[in-house]
Amino acid sequence: MKKFYLLFAFFLSILFFSCSKPGDLTVGRAMKAYQAQNYEEALRLFNEALSEESNYSKDLLYNFITSLYLQQDDYENAVIYQEKLCEERPDYRNFVSLGMTWHLLKQDEKAVKAYERAVELNPKKGEAYASLGALFLGKKDYEKAADNLKKAAEFEPKIAVIHANLGVALAKLGENEKSEEEFKIAEELKCENLEEFRALAAD
Repeated sequence: MKKFYLLFAFFLSILFFSCSKPGDLTVGRAMKAYQAQNYEEALRLFNEALSEESNYSKDLLYNFITSLYLQQDDYENAVIYQEKLCEERPDYRNFVSLGMTWHLLKQDEKAVKAYERAVELNPKKGEAYASLGALFLGKKDYEKAADNLKKAAEFEPKIAVIHANLGVALAKLGENEKSEEEFKIAEELKCENLEEFRALAAD
């Protein structure tokens, strides 16, 4: 929701500070439909705007459409436009979001490819590594999980859940002392449900 309203604020800046084009009016109508929770009409209008001349780039319109589908938990359609968005504007954030949606659709091979592409674009951010680590942890591939979570912890040392997941992965690899060190860091960072992570490590 927050992401959508940031896009809405960007829309307003274009509306007030740019010369209006036919597609701009269509986007304005789409935004009004969204505010009225008429999602079907909003989606129709955003798609219509894609074929019109406007001040809005395709990637921004793809972002609007993706956000609308995600609001409705329609991941199948959301991922179609996320793919278009990544093709139009291949950046780190877009590929991380794409990976998350593929994971929700239980298509983890595609999720891994999206996260790995994000890492290629920016190897010094932790979110893609953390997502890969959590994914591999769920698949019981503990070595890959630990490798990615260590990188995630390096770049995002203040995120408790990364340390908690790393604690689980290390425990599964028999590195109990290092595992406990990670759990202590997670505890210091006020990790929620830390006992559940400990139980998973001990299972």
